[in-house]
Amino acid sequence: MPLNLKIISISLTVVFIATFVLFYIFDNIAKVWKLCEKDKSFKICTIGSLPVIILMALLIAGGLIMVINITAYIMISGTTRV
Repeated sequence: MPLNLKIISISLTVVFIATFVLFYIFDNIAKVWKLCEKDKSFKICTIGSLPVIILMALLIAGGLIMVINITAYIMISGTTRV
């Protein structure tokens, strides 16, 4: 069964973008964490707001992981029927 190159190329693009955004989110969380360890006077470092921001970022990351998994399934089943 031949592969549908259009489906596979779109799927690879989606996986690349989602993975890049995941790395971006986790990198920014690490930067904010280091910033808050050095200086607690920033507004984002208050006790109430930092966990909420991290929770929202992790929820977005979980959604992107689901997108990657669904796209991988589409890539695996991306064959054309003859």
